[in-house]
Amino acid sequence: MQLVFEVCDTGLGESRACKTFDSVGGVIGRGAACDWVIADPLRLMSSHHGLVSYRDGQYYLADISSNGIGVSGSPERLRKGLARQIRDGDIYVLGSVSIRARLKGQDRQTVFLDPLIPDDSFLGLDPVHALDNAQRRSESCVELAALNSRVQGTSQPIDHGAAERDHWIVPQWAEPVQTVRTPAPEKVSPATDEQFWLQFGEALGVSLEALDTLGRERLAVKVAGLLRQAIDGLQQGLRTRDELNSELSLGCASTTAKEHNALSNWADGQSALAALLGGDEAQPLSAELAIAHACRDLQVHQLALVVASRAVVRSALAGFAPDHLLLCFERDGKPSRFSTDGTRWRAYQRHYQQLVDRNRMADRLIREDFSHAYQEQVRLVCTLHATCSG
Repeated sequence: MQLVFEVCDTGLGESRACKTFDSVGGVIGRGAACDWVIADPLRLMSSHHGLVSYRDGQYYLADISSNGIGVSGSPERLRKGLARQIRDGDIYVLGSVSIRARLKGQDRQTVFLDPLIPDDSFLGLDPVHALDNAQRRSESCVELAALNSRVQGTSQPIDHGAAERDHWIVPQWAEPVQTVRTPAPEKVSPATDEQFWLQFGEALGVSLEALDTLGRERLAVKVAGLLRQAIDGLQQGLRTRDELNSELSLGCASTTAKEHNALSNWADGQSALAALLGGDEAQPLSAELAIAHACRDLQVHQLALVVASRAVVRSALAGFAPDHLLLCFERDGKPSRFSTDGTRWRAYQRHYQQLVDRNRMADRLIREDFSHAYQEQVRLVCTLHATCSG
């Protein structure tokens, strides 16, 4: 069965756009990544406005927008995140655009016509002819009747009429009776609401037995909001990590390729969430793996920052150690002047001023010690993860 969505006539004389879903779902909106991109000059439609799904031979529409989806001709509005069954002729309002749903390929009953009545079926119903035959039979004598019965017993009259008019049945050989075993009907367990809420509670890890239907629906809406908030925070964390790495010239700290993760491909959380929930086959990573890889990348980034900070502190302390300073003073070529504490202090001040003026110390700490320790820690964690996964 096919679902055809068609934009209702706007009265502007423009060609009406339409989209056909053939036993599959998709995303509707004005974003370029949607399965059906609808032009909306007023920009009242979200980039990802509606989600079409197909299961058990039926199509469903869910609201994933910020402006909502209405039903034309009634005050009903789709609940956000909950799928509503699509019926033939329904008109949905998405921002400033109205679309009509049509279902094609529904089963229709086949009408069998009775055979045509022969043209000569009423020729033998003449009442005058029937009365003449009855009178002749009554006036015939007994002898003629006996003679007629004897003749009829010995011979059969020859009928020169057409076989099609008398509707004779041609005898045929009887076919052997074959016992046909009717397969037992498959037991189909209907997907009831109770089974759905049971699976929802198991996936969430929370028991829903103490809640009624209204409480469960409120919980589902709250879970959807928390999921969107978590996706937004996860994307913000990934962007902050990329900005820090770019500023410190640390390179990529991701354990997976950036272009493979939907959280890194999309600029906003709404588009990323629609891509994760839409089950796009073009994405090499599933929604579960994409979220798991993003969380692991942030953990690796935090661990590498701690290790790199420790390396910088150790390097800074080593740079101002007394032994190191004496070596630096001797390398300057004037060891005889450093006989008193005052001369050593003045030499230390000159040495420190040279480091600050040339900016050698900061560059060495950030570009060498910090960056090297950070990249080494990321490489080590990625190697350990690849070994454990293999």
